[in-house]
Amino acid sequence: MHLISCKKNDFLITKTIQKISLYSSETPNKCWQCDYPYKSELFCQKCKTLQKPPENLDYFEILGVKKNYDIESKELHKKYTQLQNILHPDRFGRRTEKEQEYSANLSSLISKAFATLKHPLDRGIYLLKLNNLTISDTTKDLKPEFLMEIMEKSEEVEAASNDKDKIIKLIQEITAVLDELSKDISNAFNNDDLEKAKSLLVKMNYYATLDKVLKKTKQDLGIVD
Repeated sequence: MHLISCKKNDFLITKTIQKISLYSSETPNKCWQCDYPYKSELFCQKCKTLQKPPENLDYFEILGVKKNYDIESKELHKKYTQLQNILHPDRFGRRTEKEQEYSANLSSLISKAFATLKHPLDRGIYLLKLNNLTISDTTKDLKPEFLMEIMEKSEEVEAASNDKDKIIKLIQEITAVLDELSKDISNAFNNDDLEKAKSLLVKMNYYATLDKVLKKTKQDLGIVD
């Protein structure tokens, strides 16, 4: 039996959605199915039909978390799981075509939001984007000292391609650097210093790339911690 086809479960779903509403609206809308007024509910309280949310939601609003660089991972995952359990397309197989479409779109959007916000680098870049800022892929704005630092570290990574101990050691070192950068980025955002956050995210991007290379090499070599 589909969860959404059961009236009792419809009620539970509606109550759950109200607790983790995707957005807030002071202007009443009308249900596209029965014209019943609603504000932020995803399901019409009268006919239990899935509604279409506004198109200008950001990823933080979608997952119902505070718009901040610092996010509690467990809370984020919990919100994501709750929403997907309610809105996954498989649960709308017996509903109207419009609801199936809304469900598929919402489920995809929720997945994209979660994939972005769960990673410190992607989350930081997204916050910059919300403030009309982006990080550059070029090295022209980087200080010579950092360029030298990242070049030397890249050479270390390349030289350690078959050395298990060096690979593990480098992963630990880069993880520590990424953790420290994340703290500094958090402070920058909390102080509304977007240019500082941008500069730090550029550095994080380079170290995150090295981290991916090392972890891929570790996996290919079958290295176990």
